[in-house]
Order: sequence, then C-alpha cells, then structure tokens
Amino acid sequence: MRFKRPAFARSIRNKLLAGFVLTTIIIAGIICYVTSTSYRAKIIERYEYVGMGITSTIANRLNGDQIMRYLNAGEPDGYYDIVLDEINTTQEQFDALYIYVCIPEENDVLYIWSDHFSGEETIGFTTGYAQGGKEWMQGRLYGREDELLKFVDDPVFGQIATAAYPVHNSQGRPVALVCVDFLVDQINTEVLTMNLIIVTCVFTLMLIFIVVYSTFANRHLVRPIEKLTTAAKELTENLDKDHAYKSDIHTQDELEELSLAFEKMDVELRDYIDQNMNITAAQERINADLDTAANIQESQLPSTFPAFPGRYDFDIYASMTPAKTVGGDFYDFFLVDEDHLALVMADVSGKGIPASLFMMISKLLIQSRVMMGESPAEALNNTNAQLMQNNAAHQFVTVWLAVIDLKTGKGIAANAGHEHPAIRRANGKYELVVYKHSPPVATMKRMKFKEHEFELFPGDSLFVYTDGVAEATDSNNELYGAERMLEALNKNPDAKPKEILKNVMDGIDEFVKDAEQFDDITMLSITYNGPDATKPEEPEASEDEQETGN
Repeated sequence: MRFKRPAFARSIRNKLLAGFVLTTIIIAGIICYVTSTSYRAKIIERYEYVGMGITSTIANRLNGDQIMRYLNAGEPDGYYDIVLDEINTTQEQFDALYIYVCIPEENDVLYIWSDHFSGEETIGFTTGYAQGGKEWMQGRLYGREDELLKFVDDPVFGQIATAAYPVHNSQGRPVALVCVDFLVDQINTEVLTMNLIIVTCVFTLMLIFIVVYSTFANRHLVRPIEKLTTAAKELTENLDKDHAYKSDIHTQDELEELSLAFEKMDVELRDYIDQNMNITAAQERINADLDTAANIQESQLPSTFPAFPGRYDFDIYASMTPAKTVGGDFYDFFLVDEDHLALVMADVSGKGIPASLFMMISKLLIQSRVMMGESPAEALNNTNAQLMQNNAAHQFVTVWLAVIDLKTGKGIAANAGHEHPAIRRANGKYELVVYKHSPPVATMKRMKFKEHEFELFPGDSLFVYTDGVAEATDSNNELYGAERMLEALNKNPDAKPKEILKNVMDGIDEFVKDAEQFDDITMLSITYNGPDATKPEEPEASEDEQETGN
C-alpha cells in the first residue's frame, strides 16, 4: 500500500509561511511604530524650529509701542499695511495656515494683525480661547519655554499646531504675541507617507526572503520529514518483509542523524520482534510448567473437607493463597494413629518453583518422621539434618509442628522460627500464645529444637498461620499486623474453622484493597470438641423454610 503525501508536511509549509507572514507583519508594525514615533518627533521638532523662526523674526521687527496705539485708535496706517503684507508673504512662503498678532487677555484673544480680515475688522477683534490655550498663550507671552508648540482642536480645520513669540515695547515689557498656525494634517501626511515607504520596503524584502527560505526549507526540511513519515507509516507493513528502511536523506544535520537512527531502529526492532517471539514461546512453556507445578503442589496439601468424615472430636479447616503461581507456604494435618493428630504450618524462604520443591521435600520429611513416632522436636531435628546435607541454595523453612492426643487434649508443639499461634478457650476470645522459639529448619547443622506441652479442653480452638497474614500490606506500606488479625478472629469467635478463616481473609482484603499481594497467605484453624463429642444436631428449619420446602 502506498501512502499519500502526509497532510502534516503540507501543514509545515503552511505553518512556515504563516510564521513568516506573521513575523513580517510584526516586524513591519514595530518598525513603523518606532520610525513613525521618531519621525513624528523630528517633524514636530522641525515645525517648532520653523514656527519659532517665523514668529521670532516678525516679533523682533514689530514696534511694541505702535501695537498699543493701534489698539487705542482702532485704525490702520501705512506701517500697519507693511506689516500685514509681510505676514501674508511669510504665510504663503512657509505654507502656514495663519500668521497673526494678538494680545492674550483675561477671557479672550484680541487680534491686531491677521490676513483673515481687513485692518479695520481685525484690530480689536476677539475670539475665545481653545481648550488649554489661555495658559499656554499667557505663558508664551512671558517667555515660558517648556512647550514651544501647542496642539489644539479647531472645529473647522481639525487639529492645529501653533507656535508663538512675544513682542516687547520700548520698556522691554511683553505686549503681544506673534502666532503661526500649521495644519497637523501636514504632519500626519508626512508620517503616513514615511510609513507606507517603510511597509513597502519591509514587505518586499520579506517576500524575497520567504521565497528563498521556503525553497530552502522545502528541500532541506519538509521533503526529508515526508520521507521519514512515509517510512514510519510503512514500518509495520514491512516488518514481515526482508528489506528494512534505508536512509537516503543527506542534509548533513539533525534530520540526517534522525534518518540514520530510524534505520538502526528498524533493524533493532526486527531483532527484538524475533527475540520476543522466542521469549514468548519460552514463557508459555514456563507458564505451562508453573501451572503443572501449582497443580502438583495443590494436590499435596489436604484440600477435602470435612477431612475426617465420621469423627466429631475435632473440626479442622485450612487454606493457602499463594502470592505467585507457585508458593512456598504449606500446611498439613494427618492422623498419626486413631488417637493422635499432627498439625503442620510452614513457610519456605523464597517463591516460585525452587520454594515449591523445597516445600514438598520438607513436607514429606516432616510427615514421615512424625508417622515414625518421633516427637515434634525429634522430627524437626532429623528433618534439619537431612535438609542440610544438600542445600546449595541455602533455603530454609519456618515450621510450627504439633501432635495432639485427641483423648486427653494434651499436645506437644515445636516452633522453628514461625509465627506465634492464637488460642481461644471455650466461650473466650482468641489470644496470641507468645513464647521463645527455635531458629528455622535448615539454617544450621546439628540443631536441637525445643518443644513445649499444651492442653486443649473441649470447646477450645487453635489458629496457626504464616507471616503472609500479619505482613499483608496496603498501598501505604502499612502492615495488617497481629492486632487486626485478632480483631478478625474475635469478630465471631464461636464460628467454625472455615468461617474463622473466611473472617480473617475478609479482614485482609478490606485492609489491603487493591494493593499487590507480596507473600503467601496460609491459615489453619482447629476446634477441639473432646473425645465424647457426637454428631452435632442439624438446626431446625424455620417456618418460612418449611413452607417453601427449603
């Protein structure tokens, strides 16, 4: 199957083009803003210079005393006309809107010379101040230099820039102002023209750059990416073929390195798939072996209940939940003879098949020794000696082993590094039986294990377990612990052994929730009923059960 040109490759071109255009707009905008701001300032500075030149030249040539006489007489003369002609000539020469001579009074501007009216009409003519004009004109009259050019809004001409210079009388006192008005449109037009020139130049240069760079990017970026994309999409279809990806990208940069890395990845991926297929086949064989081992292990543990039909002097139940397919824990119980019951609870170090094999050997050795009539301590002594003869893996096993005389309830127990059992006296609660125990089996040669006596009375119960119970861990790495175990046992202490184990397992599940099980969980519970116990009576059916036939 052939792939079409990747859509994202065209998208790269579009993104590059959009990026260049956006960059051009931003650069042009920044250049225009900076340039127009600077250029506008230069133009204003030029108008300030021209305006001050015009007004100062005219002001210095005027007779301040004559201005006051015109104001008092209200009639022009020959000198008045000469000044007016000079004002008109200067106005045309510098393309000014107006040039006039005025006196800024308290509330109005009083005109002396202006080309807008004849002399008689101008002398004494008044107008109001534009916004902010009064302070500025009176300031200029008295020589304030902080604002040489004043911008005001005229209802007819729009925005106007005004420059002014004072006229002094013979005593040196300022008596009037020579003012010149320029249309701000002239300034804006010059700035706009400059911006258009800048934008045209920038866009022309950027267009040339875009064409050149797009050609370069297409050859050295987009096309190599297209090749890599096509190769990546075809990779899964070509894995079952003999030919792998061959790099033909020669950009002498990171894209060429990426192409070579992709070629190497293709080869390594093929090798990995071959190895993974072999590993998967091997793992399937291992899983089959583990399942077989688990079935064999399970078959070696007593799993049929009731275990001794027809016997009512005791009730027993046990379970094992391995952390892996094959566990290292084991339990056992068997009749040595008609009057003696042996109980075993053990935990082999490690997990998996090695622990399972060591568990089966340990179980058979312990059982055979007890069946030969040896006491718990003797059985562990001899089992330890046999296991230590060939223990290259340095495995060991913790064991709790007891033999109970079912006629008297008296028992003998040996604890080789195992958990403390819990006992419940009739009508009482479960409590731990804490005592000093011996080291685990298969840790030292010629080990002598200790044993102790105990006694069960009718109605008493015994609970033994592996460390997977107390050390069950939740997601916060908190242990279940012996206290929680006792709470679960005493939830219903009168329950039968099967329900006792269920209560403990429910407590563990509620505590650990979704946390992973790290160790085997193995438990055994026995209730001693006494030698005179008979078959318990079946509970009578309730009226509802009788009506329904249940």
